[in-house]
Amino acid sequence: MSEFSKIQILKAYALDWVLCFIFLGIFFSVDQLEPYHRLFSLEDKTIQFPFAEKERVPMWLCAIIVVVVPFVIITFVALAIKKSMHDWHHASLGLLMGLTLTLMVTEVFKNTVGRPRPDFIDRCQPSAAFDPGLGLSNSTICTRTDLLKDGFKSFLSGHSSTSFAGMGFLSLYLAGKLHVFDQKGYTYKGFVVAAPLVVAILIAISRTEDYRHHWHDVFAGSLVGFLLSYFAYHQYYPDLHSKISDKPFTIRLKKVVPEYKAEFSFMDGSEVEITVVKNDEQLLLKDSRALLADSSSNNTEGGSADIVVS
Repeated sequence: MSEFSKIQILKAYALDWVLCFIFLGIFFSVDQLEPYHRLFSLEDKTIQFPFAEKERVPMWLCAIIVVVVPFVIITFVALAIKKSMHDWHHASLGLLMGLTLTLMVTEVFKNTVGRPRPDFIDRCQPSAAFDPGLGLSNSTICTRTDLLKDGFKSFLSGHSSTSFAGMGFLSLYLAGKLHVFDQKGYTYKGFVVAAPLVVAILIAISRTEDYRHHWHDVFAGSLVGFLLSYFAYHQYYPDLHSKISDKPFTIRLKKVVPEYKAEFSFMDGSEVEITVVKNDEQLLLKDSRALLADSSSNNTEGGSADIVVS
């Protein structure tokens, strides 16, 4: 990354960074909307669990675990061990891409589906005067409204999706750095790669213990979070089976290399000077095709050419 200025890098990946903030903006905008209020039955046992005043993994702690911890580990590996700003940039951008995309998708699902949480009846506190019999009820029977909006956001589980987005990306990042699929069978690599996923699983399970989500919500959220982290990771890194899985994709800019002069000396004593331009992939000869054709036609019997680059 030292071959490129910070301004060049910013220009090359500006759209990616902007997209991340667009996703984040959509998340906050959708969060302000009222979710769909699905009909429910007061006899439904799956939504009659008690409301937990204290969560096992509150929102602030979840944010630290799935955002701060992966970022700190990535920064340490990229800058302290790999000593690569290139790697740090791609990993940080990939992590942010996965998290913001997951937040947006999760919130859209929450508001669109409008599924009551397992503790919905306790949140609702339905009026004692209302007797729906065996029929369905709507939210107008609720006497407690301060917890009602969030009560219709059971699907998907946000804790589960963001946990697997952040920890899933970290797991993929470590797997690439350790070449976990190099067929050498170092067991410790598997434990290192699995550790972040275990943390994500424990966070997801806690949502069912707090009666904030049904198991379907947790499973779907975990799947969505990991799939989106997988997508984000492979925008900037090769497949984990690759021999260079520890290397990020090259910067999108083409490196500018100074021109070199090449002197061609032929056996008949004639000399010609052309310009050779070198880039990352091949050597390009400027306006020299016709010149070389003429020279080779004049040098017919057993001729050879020596190239000296100065």
